[in-house]
Amino acid sequence: MAFVLMFLNLNLKNNLMETSMTDRLLGCFAQAVREKKKFTETELSSAYTEFMNRLQSITDGGQPVIVKLRQLRRLELELETYRHRAYPALEGLADIYLTKAAALVRMETDLLHFVADHPGIHAAPPPADEKTRKHPSLQWKGSLANLMELVASLDYSGLVTDGEGNRQSFAALVAAFETLFNVTLPKPYDLRADLARRKKNLSVLLPKLRETYEKNIVNCGIDRR
Repeated sequence: MAFVLMFLNLNLKNNLMETSMTDRLLGCFAQAVREKKKFTETELSSAYTEFMNRLQSITDGGQPVIVKLRQLRRLELELETYRHRAYPALEGLADIYLTKAAALVRMETDLLHFVADHPGIHAAPPPADEKTRKHPSLQWKGSLANLMELVASLDYSGLVTDGEGNRQSFAALVAAFETLFNVTLPKPYDLRADLARRKKNLSVLLPKLRETYEKNIVNCGIDRR
């Protein structure tokens, strides 16, 4: 038993940096356990929302079911480690959000098993009209980092909503852009985090878009009356 606890502690320490960069909520749990750090409701709620969106991006993504289940199981094991094995149980708000996160992972896992047992449940409805069926095939010619810069900007702006005016999640925007441009954004949360680690300029694409827009918009409509 002592060996198991030592192994889990070592494994968790080795993965702490990666965890905190890719899952802010798990990073909060790690700091609460190792440093006894206290987090506010706002901090944990925000991190939980990001965690929830990440789970949605996993379950709604195009990877094989076995890959999705493996990712969810790894998250579940890490959450179990915080609660039962490597460290004492968390207290207060952190414990509440740990319980919620673990329940959410189990729910998404159950949903994946349900979909696997009922493949027809995800059958896409037929296109609403001919225009929908014949939309052009678009391709993204820029880098994935630049595409993520565009996705992240729209996400932070809150300008993209559904038909009822509800703000779309980061995961939903990623899925929409992947469909629009026939591209895959692997590990979108990691890709977004990489943007924050740019050394010279946090934004590369947006200044170029502004420059090309201002250069060309002045000629828009000239000699076309």
